[in-house]
Amino acid sequence: MCRAWVIAAAFAVPLVAGAGEPKPFHFAHDISPLLIKQGCASAECHGAATGQAGFKLSLFAMKPDADYAALTQDLDGRRIDLAKPEASLLLRKATRQTKHEGGRIFKKGSADYESLLGWIRRGVAFTESEPGRLAKLRLEPRDGGFAAVAEFRLAKRTVTRDVTRLTVFSSTDEAVALVHDNGSVTRRAPGEAWVIARYAGRNARAIIRESFNEGPPDMAPSTQPLDVAWLAGLESLGLKPDAEADASLLARRLHIDLVGRPPTPGELDAFLALPPAKRLAKTADQLMRSEEFAQVFSGHYRRWLELPEARGEKDFEKPRNTKLRRYLLETVRQNKPLPQLARDILGSGEASGFVSRHNDPRDRAEYVGRTLLGMSIGCARCHDHPMDRWQQREHLAFSAYFADARPNPDGGMMAGKLFLPGTGKAVQPALLQLNPAAPPAPQHRPGDELAWSILDGGHDQFGRNVANRFFGILVGKHLVDAPDDHRLSNPAIHGALLDALVREFGHTGGDPRKLIRAIVTSRVYALASEPRAGHALAMDPAARYLARREARPLTPAQFKRAVEWVIGDALPHESPPESLLARQLYVLNSGLIQDGLVKPGNSVAAIGDFVSEPTQQLRALFRLVLSRDPKPSEAESFLPALEKQGAAGLGDLAFALMAGREFGSLR
Repeated sequence: MCRAWVIAAAFAVPLVAGAGEPKPFHFAHDISPLLIKQGCASAECHGAATGQAGFKLSLFAMKPDADYAALTQDLDGRRIDLAKPEASLLLRKATRQTKHEGGRIFKKGSADYESLLGWIRRGVAFTESEPGRLAKLRLEPRDGGFAAVAEFRLAKRTVTRDVTRLTVFSSTDEAVALVHDNGSVTRRAPGEAWVIARYAGRNARAIIRESFNEGPPDMAPSTQPLDVAWLAGLESLGLKPDAEADASLLARRLHIDLVGRPPTPGELDAFLALPPAKRLAKTADQLMRSEEFAQVFSGHYRRWLELPEARGEKDFEKPRNTKLRRYLLETVRQNKPLPQLARDILGSGEASGFVSRHNDPRDRAEYVGRTLLGMSIGCARCHDHPMDRWQQREHLAFSAYFADARPNPDGGMMAGKLFLPGTGKAVQPALLQLNPAAPPAPQHRPGDELAWSILDGGHDQFGRNVANRFFGILVGKHLVDAPDDHRLSNPAIHGALLDALVREFGHTGGDPRKLIRAIVTSRVYALASEPRAGHALAMDPAARYLARREARPLTPAQFKRAVEWVIGDALPHESPPESLLARQLYVLNSGLIQDGLVKPGNSVAAIGDFVSEPTQQLRALFRLVLSRDPKPSEAESFLPALEKQGAAGLGDLAFALMAGREFGSLR
């Protein structure tokens, strides 16, 4: 198989210590990683909230100072025997020479055993010689797998060290590639997987691709930036993309995506009459100028910004939430650039209510992280985590930006304060370090600095978050899933495609309609959604890696809107349930469709009133309900019944079509 390797870290020039120099040592670099790799500091063992058997380590060994004290000082230092290092309880427990509920951790004489024994023999120092600052971790290909190399910054030089033995490895997809403790990799199946490495609070990753060997894509080259990146990604995986969906299906897909309902027969005709190369662009531009588009996408904005729907909200929330819903509707109507939307949310005007809905400054900080950066920082509220870039102190410092203002003794208001739990000390606000760039001076107000850090801080995380969310809305599959979980160990599928989307977002100045236009005019949007032969739907690699589109159920709101559009009138019924089984029962028994079909003057009945020939009645009905002409097999099946029953049979057939899978899905 063809194998492509991409290393996700830059290489540093290795500088090693001279032969006569003592080896640098630091507890956090040489002992803590052992506690992590062997599971001692996990939540199931001594890293639990109360430890195990009277011995408590920090979770994931993220607090080396506390762990050093626990090992060397707790209970009068009973775990360490400096006079007879081999008799240390730490070693006897780990090798199960003494009863240990955690079982044997390693064998006597193993490399891990010798590391701990040597440390005890040297007097259990916290540091020795010049340990340096751990600057980065990288992965280097070696013997079909990877070696983990740590880079340490000393006073006058840089030292690199192979830390593979102390590194925890994992794979994002063990069905594709399994990575072992020593960094070796077993390739299991075609596809894409990332090898994730973590050592002493640093992380690195590298990608493994195993080709499906389908050959190069059959599609003609494209200059559309999204298509260029997407096709290159498929070629690297050896996947051929499926053909473009039928034009009628594309018309239905685009209308439901942008205005929440199927096209009218007239709109379908207009779409089909356009040159194929211009259909999606011209129709999208027209739809995005409509009030229906504003209503549909303000709903997407509400879900993105976690604003509850009116139904079920508490009475005291209604005035504020109603204003925020109105604000979002106007935002879409005016096509407000998305960076300006973020600035409004972070400012002091009406849109600041999105943040102030949350009472606790920590909740506000986490909300901003989720919605504007696509990052879940909530884990750091309770503890540091080796696979999360944020630590507790950073979480608190960022939260301090969101403390409510308080009265100034001299008049007016002054910045709020967040106080450190347990000590009562004020927390100094600090921005999340997404990039080492410093804000331009002067920043006139704290809100200016905060907005700069989210939008202009030398990173593209806001753009990545927005581009990923809009892609998910329109294609039905996020490139980073979940959309609020952008982190090193949750990489994007088709990372180059996400990069191209971010560039497009930047080129347009954050114009949402231009971003939408770029997505819906791409080939990946126009792909057919039929599963490939020989693949179960859930296991089809073409769908997983975006070589074909996946059909997805209409949302409850979309389904009800589609029924009303076919009927030609609003219906008093509730939207159907989310569960597909419950929805099917609801559709069959609630009267949602049946009641609409007996309403005087409904659109289905109008076909019988104004179209007399059964063949034309059937065609008009299919175009109304499914936005396409009937297939020959369907005409053969349905025409006899329609000819026998006349116009009265249209209602029964309309019900059957609307209760079917095709009507209820976005293909």
